[in-house]
Amino acid sequence: MLLLCAAPQAAFGQNAPFEEAVVDIGNVGVTVTNAGFVGKSNVRNNPTGPPSFEYPIDSGVEHLFESGLWIGAIRSDGVVTVRTGAQTDPSGYSPGRSGYEFAQSSTLRELSTLPERDAFSTLATSHQDFVGSFVDTLAFVPGTSIPMPDPSGRLGASVTMTTHAWNFAFAEYFVILNFDIVNVSEAAWDSVYVGMYHDLVVRNINTTTDSGSPFFNKAGLGFIDSLLTSYAFNAGGTEETINTYGSIVILGAEWNDPATGRRRFFHPSLADEYIRDGYAPPTVNPRWWSFAGGSAELSRPLTDNLKYQRMALPYPNPANFVSETEYETARTDWNERLRTDGVISAGNWIGLTPIGPFATVAPGDTLQVTFALVAATKPDDFQGPSGKPIDTAESRVNLINNVLWARRTYSGEDSNFNGVLDPGEDVNGNGVLDRYVIPEPPRSPRMRVEFEYDGESSTTPRTVLYWDKTAERSIDPVTGFQDFEGYRLYRSNPGDDRGGDILSAASLIAQYDTPGNRTGYNNGFSDVALNEPVVFPDDTTQYWYRFEAPDLLNGWQYLFSITAFDEGDVDAGLPSFESSKVATAMRVFPGTPAQSGLERTVGVYPNPYRVGAAWDGTTARTRRLNFYNLPPRSEIRIYTAAGEVVDEFRHESSEYIGDIRWYDNFSADNRILPGGEHSWDLLSNGGLGISSGLYLFTVKDLDSGDVQQGKFVIIK
Repeated sequence: MLLLCAAPQAAFGQNAPFEEAVVDIGNVGVTVTNAGFVGKSNVRNNPTGPPSFEYPIDSGVEHLFESGLWIGAIRSDGVVTVRTGAQTDPSGYSPGRSGYEFAQSSTLRELSTLPERDAFSTLATSHQDFVGSFVDTLAFVPGTSIPMPDPSGRLGASVTMTTHAWNFAFAEYFVILNFDIVNVSEAAWDSVYVGMYHDLVVRNINTTTDSGSPFFNKAGLGFIDSLLTSYAFNAGGTEETINTYGSIVILGAEWNDPATGRRRFFHPSLADEYIRDGYAPPTVNPRWWSFAGGSAELSRPLTDNLKYQRMALPYPNPANFVSETEYETARTDWNERLRTDGVISAGNWIGLTPIGPFATVAPGDTLQVTFALVAATKPDDFQGPSGKPIDTAESRVNLINNVLWARRTYSGEDSNFNGVLDPGEDVNGNGVLDRYVIPEPPRSPRMRVEFEYDGESSTTPRTVLYWDKTAERSIDPVTGFQDFEGYRLYRSNPGDDRGGDILSAASLIAQYDTPGNRTGYNNGFSDVALNEPVVFPDDTTQYWYRFEAPDLLNGWQYLFSITAFDEGDVDAGLPSFESSKVATAMRVFPGTPAQSGLERTVGVYPNPYRVGAAWDGTTARTRRLNFYNLPPRSEIRIYTAAGEVVDEFRHESSEYIGDIRWYDNFSADNRILPGGEHSWDLLSNGGLGISSGLYLFTVKDLDSGDVQQGKFVIIK
């Protein structure tokens, strides 16, 4: 999804407008820009707008409130400079604001390897790439007369950011950010560091009542040394939510070695090689400082010298201690403080995850640094209020697994992670070390959900899933085989939506796969296969399979998903891979169809309505009562017993997909509602809660003029 923000940044001539785009192909939603930063600083105040770094997608659980690229170096004139894509500012980005020192130099372009997407391109790397460029060399914000901040600190950098995301089951929880940084100045940069500034905060923006400082100070923080991962979790928030981690990961870098003139992999795991060759070893120094003040090393760095120092020196700094024991004690105490400050509402820390030093970057050279945003849920044993403050090796198991998959995806053919194409690693046989070459599951099938009724008088729908044969033509890029095996069907249960992660709650309800091998049930496809494909009037897809979902309750939200999985190779140790549940996930609300006439009586359920109904949220604005058997075009009015109008609204069955807060908090745009039902939030037309008692309603058919009336009871 691409969002064009043209207001203060309108393009003039060749100037590029400021743009935002949402990475949403998997189970994370991340806003990226063409101005050197990612995230949405105002997402707390705009929970129904684009996500910042949301996981699971549509859950309301956010993990980031702005992050930006930092490049620090010593220029040829001896000046230490740090160019920043974002810095500590509660208001976030605006044109020309201090700390936002990159200006867009190209628009954002979307590419995809998926043929069915409009952005399909043979140049794409992933299911959803975004490519955009920015520079630190412009005098004015493009398209405006607003000066760019800190012109004296220019480094002469032109940066192309490329993001990668997939909807594979093993890749749907991360987004890779690749930065190609070109020195466009006339002199070399020395002792270069590149990092991501980040305000990692994990909170559910839909259910929390905190705002301001109480919203941001509940963070627990940490760093996984072996995986170069800065992470955050909700240590002190009391809102209803699932417990998750959000993280910034350094995957690796490549730079031009001046001694050989060749590209070289740059990573702390290769420190001994760099020391052997006379270079400073690659290091990562995770840093945090207090948003509200702090002192000395924990204060906000306001000058380039201080920012560069934060990139180059660790905290605590072992050079400041007389013994290894004293240093390790200080380091343990500091890590424990980061981990637990959120429990006592003192966790408002800003972070920076840098890598360096790159000895030199010559004019015209490209320095490539790759990060990832990775999210994960805590295991079931660490869910619920008691699991929030816990941060242990056991609670981080899913996070570590997800980070390892991000690294494996980045590594591609580099299976031993040394940056060299070793014997046996050239999977595609082109003689080049290729990244992002991974085993792939079959492509996701195309799925359609239909409500079908037994005759015109029926009000009980049959929910039917149809899907095509797209997956069966898939070829694995690593093995070269067409290894499709079968399909799996998933469905959530009533009430799973209130937990915040309805997708993960969806359980397997059916599986059909190829007979005669060692994978799956070997039950074949005859129970769901059609003799001839079905084609719908508004859809040219040929659907070859049909599954009828039994025992569904009207008015409840169900999530359905169909995945395809491959055979794997047991002998070669290659597991069976499954496509993503996200790609086909649809939310379905069974109910009555729209139909004119007086044969069917309009009604309300639940009736009587009791506050705290099973599908309600926890606030007065997330309640839901359903009108059913509505005509396609109708007007609904609700009255007190004394005849005063409480609320009125129209129902258009062809357009209605839910328009109250409940759907914003507990559903998503990919939902299907029956034409004959409409939800009301039990608020008056002035937005006020209503009291207990008897209420009357009328429903007018706008096509025939027929009016029906009824009543219901509210019990609080």
